[in-house]
Amino acid sequence: MSEKKDSMTDKMRHLGARIGILERHRRRYLNERLSSTGLVGHQFFMLLNLHHQPGMCQDEISDRLSIDKTRIARSATFLEDNGYIRRDRDENNRRRYHLYLTQKGEDMIPVIRSVVVDWGKSVTKGIPEDKIDDFIDMLQQMLDNSK
Repeated sequence: MSEKKDSMTDKMRHLGARIGILERHRRRYLNERLSSTGLVGHQFFMLLNLHHQPGMCQDEISDRLSIDKTRIARSATFLEDNGYIRRDRDENNRRRYHLYLTQKGEDMIPVIRSVVVDWGKSVTKGIPEDKIDDFIDMLQQMLDNSK
């Protein structure tokens, strides 16, 4: 029984390490290919989320991206100062802001999507689509289990 437990421990350690490494590679890939924009990592995904759901508040973005609220607030300020988004104060809660893409932000969406798609194609090259689908389902189950 101990060998089986040790085997599962090793598998979880390897899984966690590989997921972490893959995320660092993804971040580096995106940052390198989008360096000319002046944006970094999670800012790309903030813009994509606002494209899909205009008017999200900073707390919602923080929850969706699993990034702390302070970091999201700083990034929102940066994105606003650089013309990618606008922040509108909530009428019912003066401490809450709703975020919207500006035209400059909208113009970034196809650029970001293209790089994200290229990353996805490069890391899944040679893997059958059904296995990719199964893997995504398994990762989602792990995410659900982790909450």
